[in-house]
Amino acid sequence: NNNNNINTNFAEVGDPDARVYSLWMNSLGVQPPINNLQENLKDGLILIQLFDKMCPGMVEWSKVSTERPVPKMKRILNANYALALGRKCRFSLVGIDGTNIESGNSTLTLALVWQMMQFHISKMLSSLGKSVTDDDILAWANSNVSKAGKGTQIKGFRDPSLSNSLFFFDLMDSIKPGVVNYDNVTDAATKDDHLANAKYAISLARKLGATIFVAPIDIVEVRRKMIFTFLGALMAATHS
Repeated sequence: NNNNNINTNFAEVGDPDARVYSLWMNSLGVQPPINNLQENLKDGLILIQLFDKMCPGMVEWSKVSTERPVPKMKRILNANYALALGRKCRFSLVGIDGTNIESGNSTLTLALVWQMMQFHISKMLSSLGKSVTDDDILAWANSNVSKAGKGTQIKGFRDPSLSNSLFFFDLMDSIKPGVVNYDNVTDAATKDDHLANAKYAISLARKLGATIFVAPIDIVEVRRKMIFTFLGALMAATHS
């Protein structure tokens, strides 16, 4: 299992999302498993596998060069095909082409990968019968908490109050009353308390059946993308 020792060059260029993306990809069973995000995405094959796993039947494998190692020109063709699949899914990919992926341009590659992960979470949410927006997720979370008679509310996925995880506990306790043992929740006086709360929140979310790719530090630092994935996964689990 490569999930615990993921080495990513992307992390070195200042994007800690790389670890989350790697965990997400490995949870979908890509082959070979990701152990170096930048290197593993260059030939386009993992990206194409992900589209195939998210939308079975979407990939025309006759258009893909699968023999490894893939020669450079074919790596670029594979990457261009992955981008074409992304455009089919209405991703915003202006100014990105296969050479950017093949050369390991982290910013442009992660622009694609983030949209893929967001697309996958939205697909998990489509069990609700309509496309779910950020506002829908926010309204769902706040109304569950207030219906349960709890006092916390949030203004958005960047709300600084999320740092202590108390909103997440109230939300999960409103989804499944009694699931939170509030004796295990700290008063979040220190950063260590915040981390302990976030760790406990993640373990409870998994207990509720949510697919979580978020680390405690993502919650403590209120990283918008990760808060979106956390609440989106909770909402999907609740409705599945």
